[in-house]
Amino acid sequence: MRFAAKTPLHPAPRFNVWHREEGVTQILAAVTSEGIVVATDSVATAFDPRGNERRFPVEKLFSVGSHAFIVSGGMGISVDLSLKFKRYVEEKGLPGIEPMIPAAGAFFSGQLSEARKAGRRPAWEPGELQRIYFLLGGYSFRSGETPFQLALWASETGQVPLKRIQVGAGVAIPRSLAAEVRLNRMAMQKRSLDEILDFAHQFLQELAAADPDVGPPFRFGVVTSGGFTRIERGLAPERW
Repeated sequence: MRFAAKTPLHPAPRFNVWHREEGVTQILAAVTSEGIVVATDSVATAFDPRGNERRFPVEKLFSVGSHAFIVSGGMGISVDLSLKFKRYVEEKGLPGIEPMIPAAGAFFSGQLSEARKAGRRPAWEPGELQRIYFLLGGYSFRSGETPFQLALWASETGQVPLKRIQVGAGVAIPRSLAAEVRLNRMAMQKRSLDEILDFAHQFLQELAAADPDVGPPFRFGVVTSGGFTRIERGLAPERW
């Protein structure tokens, strides 16, 4: 199995993300018998003290250990919390996805609660998006029946505790019926990970053409029994 070149990660800046309701961070994911595909856009919008906005790319997709990933959207603090969870898991040495899932909900709720108590949002901030969500995916070293697993936590109001949301084989965040139906169908038809990546890339490109709050660089990742790998679509023609 050959993967395209990895993209180096850069530290995420501290910022506050705001999107209009129909244009929040777009995340796609699908689970098949081969593994998991995850995709997201990278656009963030920040405001200066005068309320002027600027858009810039930011990393939202991170590896967690060797066989898992975390991707987030909504409130800008979600990026910081994703990185904190990554460090927490790696310091604890949690193996595979199964011990991560029960730890994640309490971790994110606790960290978000502490951040709110500490008042980590500028007084001039013009109405930060209140919703927040985290999608965790990875490989299980224990389960032969469900070796690849996804788990989603979300809050529409930024209140804690975050709720665990049931997900199927295909996930689109925010919800897109067309995307979820297509992803679920491709998963059930046992389409290749490469085909699912192609669909995710096309979907994000079309969405970005219609919505300035969604845009490149698009980030893609794949989980297999060999681990998590970041994929660069459109730059390296290698297939697997």
